[in-house]
Amino acid sequence: MILIILCILLFISTASATEYRLNTVAIEPFSKGINYTGSDPLIIQIEENVTIRSSNPAGIESSAPVIIRSPEGRTLSILVNNRTDMIYGIRAPSVSIESGRIDITVNGQNNNGTSNAFGLCAESGNVTISGGSVFTMVDTACHKNKGIYASRFILISGGLVRTDQRGGSNTFGLDGGDEGNRDSGVRITGGRILVNSSGALNRNIGIDSRSGTVEISGNTVVVIQTDGSGAKQNYAYNPDITFIHGADE
Repeated sequence: MILIILCILLFISTASATEYRLNTVAIEPFSKGINYTGSDPLIIQIEENVTIRSSNPAGIESSAPVIIRSPEGRTLSILVNNRTDMIYGIRAPSVSIESGRIDITVNGQNNNGTSNAFGLCAESGNVTISGGSVFTMVDTACHKNKGIYASRFILISGGLVRTDQRGGSNTFGLDGGDEGNRDSGVRITGGRILVNSSGALNRNIGIDSRSGTVEISGNTVVVIQTDGSGAKQNYAYNPDITFIHGADE
């Protein structure tokens, strides 16, 4: 009976999604990381303050889109420390955060020319933040340190977002839009966004898009800080691809 109850708490599967409910009991099997290989979207419901401490390349890795929510406003802390070339706080095709607090810290030692570290990474879709709060700290010796990355769009319409990325060769706070994808970029229409990019050897960039555009509008406040350590570039955002309409800078 106890085992059945635990399984219900850990894993609820429906026809359209798989749900993990995380509390102080159910977190135990996931305390060193979540690796989801299913095809249905993964819903993570944070019921109590819980922590994942991972020595693997990712704190949460999913083959399907990830949706995170906590109607109770609880906190999921993710701590990752790994020496591989690619390390992640959360890695999935797309990531959506609706409520609760997500607190991600990524540390690593690899500094070769292909190594990257990410707080949030949407490899083929969007990172969508509509509420709650998201904090990322990416402090590694890696080639690129990125707070939030999305292959297509970073979409922020509400909540509090704070990214702090330090060191390595290049830092990027919000980086949306992969090479060759013109329908991509960063869209901020609400919320409060705080970005700090510092300590990199070559570039410190606050908000950028490789192939798309950056648009900031609506009832939002954006604060970007960069230092002058980058030998090639240090800028809050690229004015050639950034459009600001009515927001507070």
